[in-house]
Amino acid sequence: MKARKKRNRTVISVGTDAAEVKIYTLRSKLGYTTNQCRWYDLGKRQARAFSDLAAAKIFAQQKSIALANGLRDIDAVSLRDVEIFKSCEHRVRRFGVTLPAVVEEWLSAREVLSDVSLMEATRFYTRHHAGVTRIALNDALPLFYQAKQAAKVSNAYLKVTRCYMAKFQKQFGPILLTDITTPEIDRFLRESSGAGVTKNNLRRTLVTLFTWARSQGYLQEDRKTAPERSQTFQVTDDAPAIWTPEEMRKLLAVCPKNLLPLVVIGAFSGIRSAEIDRLEWQDVLWDQGYIEVKGRKAKTKARRLVPLRDNLKQWLEPHRKDTGFICHLNNHSLRLSYLGQKAGFGWRQNALRHSYASYRLAEIQDAAKVALELGNSPEKLFKHYRELVTPEAAKEWFGITPLRGQASASI
Repeated sequence: MKARKKRNRTVISVGTDAAEVKIYTLRSKLGYTTNQCRWYDLGKRQARAFSDLAAAKIFAQQKSIALANGLRDIDAVSLRDVEIFKSCEHRVRRFGVTLPAVVEEWLSAREVLSDVSLMEATRFYTRHHAGVTRIALNDALPLFYQAKQAAKVSNAYLKVTRCYMAKFQKQFGPILLTDITTPEIDRFLRESSGAGVTKNNLRRTLVTLFTWARSQGYLQEDRKTAPERSQTFQVTDDAPAIWTPEEMRKLLAVCPKNLLPLVVIGAFSGIRSAEIDRLEWQDVLWDQGYIEVKGRKAKTKARRLVPLRDNLKQWLEPHRKDTGFICHLNNHSLRLSYLGQKAGFGWRQNALRHSYASYRLAEIQDAAKVALELGNSPEKLFKHYRELVTPEAAKEWFGITPLRGQASASI
């Protein structure tokens, strides 16, 4: 674009040859200025006047391009169009982008959002992302495990948690926590293997993870997390699996020496396997007739005293020490599974604790007291264990004592 002065007018040339458009800035004697675009179209001279030079330049550029491409009848750019264009450019400049870039970004967003407006999408983002630290599941999980270890959770709990999270991470690892939705979690739980109890346990672990994430500022603090809003699964109200007195005698007859304390404490006191793993000999109050489950060792974090039955004393006496863990072994599940196979009828998950609850409730008919011993709720205990066994069977159960040399025998 070249400009030259000629008497009382300035000439600006846009384009070349047949596509040339000249802009004449004409000044009248009265002081008025007119910007006139002149060009040839099909051999005829054409002209259009503009009061604003910027509008004339834009028109000249458009007309020159149109002439070069054989196009005709290009509408004139009005002063209002120019003002709108300049205003838009000024408004986007503070974000460090150009107007064409803004239009391109808008078009891309519209293609993704379809019928959803950009403002609606922005409000959604603000509700779910504003003020939170953006972190993917892959990066959050190591921090979650560290927090649990610092809280001194049991190795068994951490192992189960890692197992559950491995499945979840495989599917959602690279995704931001804020972007994982309730419908996605519902689908994940439905497609997971296992019965209703297993799915509910998996859901409970996810709730724990996301609740922790919310406390760390990774999720909005004023609303429920996606797992908290997810569905739970119906669990059949089946009677818990227990051992008969005869089956327990067979188990004890083939039980290895290093595993025997875990089995007899579970069977005759109802203490959870994970809690037994943390018990020390100092926790056995021999003279007072109790086993103390300290708060830091209990699943519920509440201290409780469990009766030390006479038959349990007889089983533990040959193993008695002043200090140290009572039964601190790895791979409890595998060892117990092998024990059940050796006895000839397999192992039943949690049957030691269930057996104690059933026989103890039949013995004293006091759900509240038994629940206190177990660290459980009376309602749940009464619902599951009432009338499961007879008082006569309970007497036989707590009458199981070691045969001569059996408690200290090494199998």
